[in-house]
Amino acid sequence: SLTSLSLPDGLTWLGVEVFYGCSSLTSVSLPEGLKLLDDSLFYDCSSLTSLSLPDGLTLLGDDVFLGCSSLTSVALPDGLTIMCKNTFYQCSSLTSVSLPDGLTQLSSRAFYGCSSLTSVSLPDGLTQLGNAVFQGCSSLTSVSLPKGLWQLRDYFFCYCSSLTSVALPDGITQLGDGVFYECSSLTSVSLPNGLTQLGDSVFEGCSSLTSVLLPDGL
Repeated sequence: SLTSLSLPDGLTWLGVEVFYGCSSLTSVSLPEGLKLLDDSLFYDCSSLTSLSLPDGLTLLGDDVFLGCSSLTSVALPDGLTIMCKNTFYQCSSLTSVSLPDGLTQLSSRAFYGCSSLTSVSLPDGLTQLGNAVFQGCSSLTSVSLPKGLWQLRDYFFCYCSSLTSVALPDGITQLGDGVFYECSSLTSVSLPNGLTQLGDSVFEGCSSLTSVLLPDGL
């Protein structure tokens, strides 16, 4: 079984599913010339523990690290701008991640089921956030949201059972369905004055929630 691999420096592109299901793979050295990691590249590499990504990398495709259940840390390069769907889906050992300032897109379910993740700071330049980005992050206690954010999409923090409070940016106008669904440790939320749309089941199952201040314009 393949356990480690060093890829040559001249390599500029890796296709989809190259290491799909390599369950014994523990380490990979990636060449500096890579600009993107294509879809499902490390799908179900359940023994992979850490990875250093090339400085020139700008995009992470769909399902890149899906099911990498032993992955504890990843150093994301400063030039990264786009993280596609399910990037770290069910990476249940991932404890922390530092998102680069240049990141503009964080797609749906990017950190779905990352049950060991405790805190995340989202960069201010981030303008596109998908659905259920942190769904099932049951150890997440704090999140810093970008100042320019105007909506939280459906099930964004669903089943984040350790989340106690969230500071919503003043520019938020929409909260999608089930944004805080089953956030059972959430005690208080201050909704911004500009909020005009509140989706279904936003606070359903928030059994510790004692107060919510609704804005006049809702």
